[in-house]
Amino acid sequence: MSAPLALRPARPEDTAALLALINGYADRGLLLPRSEQSLKERLPDFTVMEIDGRLAGCGALSELGPGLGEVRSLAISEDQAGLGLGHRLVDALLEEAAQRGFREVLALTRRRSFFERLGFHVTARERYVDKLRADCEACPLNTCCDETAMVRTPPVRPARPGAPHEAVARLSSSSSEGEHAR
Repeated sequence: MSAPLALRPARPEDTAALLALINGYADRGLLLPRSEQSLKERLPDFTVMEIDGRLAGCGALSELGPGLGEVRSLAISEDQAGLGLGHRLVDALLEEAAQRGFREVLALTRRRSFFERLGFHVTARERYVDKLRADCEACPLNTCCDETAMVRTPPVRPARPGAPHEAVARLSSSSSEGEHAR
């Protein structure tokens, strides 16, 4: 029997749990760290995954420019790793990207095979100079970055401003509990 799973927009009361999850990955050099202030400023970008009411994962979809979004801060709690939750979060973020009218979604990652399985393909990092200038400047690996830039076109959906998390609710309610495909 599987635990009830829910995908939903992040709320202010999620801040401490999100910081712990994201910065736990950052401490191992797997994600960029987040301050409480930066997280609060970008909280509307975040989708969280709960299992039995406990935060089990998160991901953000940030707008980088007209028609361009980025999957960021994708993290799954260690006790839930390998169960396909990251895949489901990215699917929800891609649905949201379609709702918001993004034509392309970027991911900078060290997990190339994960994103390839989700339909992303490698692209030139230089295409995203403004993003690199803004985020990568503060990264300790800036001069020797080992991340791969990958992009994907979101599923085709009509853009509907004002309802970015509608897709999250739809994926959450329609997904079968106990799905472990990756």
